[in-house]
Amino acid sequence: MPARRPASQAQRAVAFGERIRSLRRVKKLKQREVAELLPMSAGHLSRIETGDYGPPSDEVIERLAEVLDADRLELMRIAGREAGSGAFERRVLSELAAIRSGVERIEASVAGRRKPR
Repeated sequence: MPARRPASQAQRAVAFGERIRSLRRVKKLKQREVAELLPMSAGHLSRIETGDYGPPSDEVIERLAEVLDADRLELMRIAGREAGSGAFERRVLSELAAIRSGVERIEASVAGRRKPR
């Protein structure tokens, strides 16, 4: 049994699921077919479509948009992840900082192996 969610989150999950089901049916795809392309189990996709789970992660939303030829921004909006909310920008900046840190560690490691002349 899913954990209780606030009404607004539950409504968002149902709206998202209905949109995914509608897009899938327009393309005349079965849940199993879409699930294989994602990949995820058909049961999990079914629970997303009924609003029992969801909205899913941004990564899953992006894959759904790709598989269903849907507007990614529309699906993100339905899922409650408004463009311009700053969440995406913060995530990208965080990932860039992690990359920068990794590059700096590699550079320091390489510099430490160089022999002084």
